[in-house]
Amino acid sequence: MHNVINQLNQCQHIIGQLIQQTEQASMNYQRLLQQEQQNAQQLEMLAQRERQAAQLIQTALQGHQTAVQQMQQISQMCHQAEQSIAQMSTVSLQPQQSSFARGSMYQ
Repeated sequence: MHNVINQLNQCQHIIGQLIQQTEQASMNYQRLLQQEQQNAQQLEMLAQRERQAAQLIQTALQGHQTAVQQMQQISQMCHQAEQSIAQMSTVSLQPQQSSFARGSMYQ
């Protein structure tokens, strides 16, 4: 009978230790859970900032594409103006040359 009581006391002692260890493990898991929730929240905030940065870069790229198109149009207009001026110069020089040629004939 004394042996059974000792075994029951040992059993209660072991169960008490297991309860204490399980409660300690539960507290550790609770801290881990809180940390993981904080990490998830920070990652969500970071992901949001990254999406905003990507949108900003996308907008900048679109602006660059628009600027390049406009500069190409301006370049084309400059080229057309240059050609027009060159043609006007050629046309306006032709009568002067013939007048000059006629004028020298009379001298």
